[in-house]
Amino acid sequence: MKSLPALVLAVLSATLPLSAETALPVSIAPADPLLVYSGRRDDTKPGEVRLGYSGARVRVAFEGTALGVKLESAKPNFVNVFVDGKRTEKIRIEGPEKSYEVATGLAPGAHTVEIVKATEGMVGPVIFRGFELSEGAKAVAWPNPETRKIEFVGDSITCGYGIEVNDPKLHFSPDTENFSDTYASLAAKALQADYLVVARSGIGMLRNYNGPVDGSPDNMPAIYGRVLFHEAQPAWDFKRFVPDVVCINLGTNDFSTKGPNLEKYASNYITFVSLLIGRYPDARVVLLMGPMYNGEPLRNILNQVAETVNKDHPGKVSVFELSKQGGHGLGADYHPSQAQGKINGAELAGYLSKLMGWSLAEEK
Repeated sequence: MKSLPALVLAVLSATLPLSAETALPVSIAPADPLLVYSGRRDDTKPGEVRLGYSGARVRVAFEGTALGVKLESAKPNFVNVFVDGKRTEKIRIEGPEKSYEVATGLAPGAHTVEIVKATEGMVGPVIFRGFELSEGAKAVAWPNPETRKIEFVGDSITCGYGIEVNDPKLHFSPDTENFSDTYASLAAKALQADYLVVARSGIGMLRNYNGPVDGSPDNMPAIYGRVLFHEAQPAWDFKRFVPDVVCINLGTNDFSTKGPNLEKYASNYITFVSLLIGRYPDARVVLLMGPMYNGEPLRNILNQVAETVNKDHPGKVSVFELSKQGGHGLGADYHPSQAQGKINGAELAGYLSKLMGWSLAEEK
């Protein structure tokens, strides 16, 4: 078995949990109205919020010099930490609730921290139980909240499967998955947009990876209404996030191995897009051709779906093709690399900028 790169191992051990004796004294509960959440989440149980799908996040703005976060996960999970907008570390979360000090030695004044789920819903949820601040510190309103909103519906490419390694012979591991390096995360950042992700590795619009040609019972339309991937309940309240645009990146798994029943695939896609427009009547829908598979059968069906749905909803649906991978390294199991994620993220940001009339953030 090949070992992970030294950089990955170093990141995994970068943040150690605080003991009860060293926990920071000021607590911020998960239900505090000053906290800002993105993505689907289960907050039905008092005192905790379960973050399931890739990229689900919680943000806090505060005045203080240090901040800790209380997290729990039944299985090995990972979150990214952003301090004052800059990504600082990736933390391994496993076992009962622990407090992790993620910002320390900050200058007095206002700061921001984001906790972003790096791993996908198939790995299981991360349970968030609040923040802890240094003595005399306090939470404040989040500065400049986003007004643009994007929903991403996808598979392993959107999850960031194996994106942290450059070895296609390595297989899946939560250690090397990272949503924050994907085209979806980078496009949303470039557009200064809030986002919501519904994605899992191996899923299809009709047929999951190597599944029956006529369809898998747990394909995307079947699980789309869930808050958490593994659980049928609670159902997601679609009023909690109303996107301006929905980007669908599905098809790689449908066309894997022997491929799908093309007629049923097209029918499922048309029905799903029509459902989305019913949920979000003011939103645009973009059908993406992903970097792992861009065969003519999929391209033809995407154009067919757009043409069919646009007959009843003129101008609502468009097709955009991300450039194919191959020249910029490969991640685990031949998935997109970090370099490919940057290229596809920039491509999608440019396309959505023109489609939606949104300006791009200036690079710093």
